[in-house]
Amino acid sequence: MKNLISFYSAFLLIFFSFNLSGQVGLRAGVNLANLSIDPVEDEFSPGIKLGFGFGVFYKLNAGDNLTIQPELNFMQHGTKSETEDLGIKSESTFSFNYLQVPVMIKYGFGDMDATNFYIQGGPYLGVGIGKAKIKYCLDGDCEEEEQEYGDGEDGPKRTDFGLQLGAGVNLNSMFSIDARYILGLANLSSDGDVTIKHTGINLSVGYTF
Repeated sequence: MKNLISFYSAFLLIFFSFNLSGQVGLRAGVNLANLSIDPVEDEFSPGIKLGFGFGVFYKLNAGDNLTIQPELNFMQHGTKSETEDLGIKSESTFSFNYLQVPVMIKYGFGDMDATNFYIQGGPYLGVGIGKAKIKYCLDGDCEEEEQEYGDGEDGPKRTDFGLQLGAGVNLNSMFSIDARYILGLANLSSDGDVTIKHTGINLSVGYTF
């Protein structure tokens, strides 16, 4: 929490120092979520789980081709594993909901008032909301359990942070298409022998007012 306050205090200082002008927008899309697990158990193979992501952003003009874009997004993370042994199918689905606050630095190429491409990158901070859900299915018979976010022992850690890197295209001054790779850097587990981190590919469309 102290790091969060320090980071955004510094960001606000930069914002007011340069008196940046900005525009509000909305974004929505899908998240191809997964978990990076090390080591991975033989009977568990993490794979992509489809989730949704949507939020609001504030697009700050910092130069002819440079923008700074803080956002507040709801993002669904998790993973899905399917295995089959001796004809018996098993499936495990892990679902996590997060509020994420990325700050994207975007650099555009070409005419910024027309169709143009951009690259982007920046840090994000996330906080788990609700409860983590785990669904187990064995040969069609399913059970589901919920876990409170905790310290990594009684449940996944609530706080997440990492980087978002990607590119996109502004179709015009209002509509954009965006693709990002989400690289989680926070270990969600407190077990010293296991590392669990969020990863994902987020695809979205945006509308700037």
